[in-house]
Amino acid sequence: MSTLDLEAALNRALTIKNEDSLDAATIAAAEQLSSKTGLSLDAAVDILGNEQLIGFIGFLNDSMSCDQLSALCDAESYDVEQAREWELTRPQYQLAHEIAILSHRVEKSHNQRS
Repeated sequence: MSTLDLEAALNRALTIKNEDSLDAATIAAAEQLSSKTGLSLDAAVDILGNEQLIGFIGFLNDSMSCDQLSALCDAESYDVEQAREWELTRPQYQLAHEIAILSHRVEKSHNQRS
């Protein structure tokens, strides 16, 4: 079960200028979840609303590849201990994985264009 339309979020993230891949992914996800456009990073973080979630997204982005994240992102692979450690609900845990995957896809698209 996906929280985000990853393809639509990717398309939106790729249009966001002057932000790194993770920030663009975070903004695109928050815009999709809130049905608002033109959000700043601060506004996006406020919409996501949980500092633990933001920290976990960064951790996943830095520590796992897109393939590793995709393998863990299905409904069967919820790590209860990791979610508990980060104080995240199951939907927050899933969303963090999706945003980290989105960030990797944005980075890959940017690299292909270079």
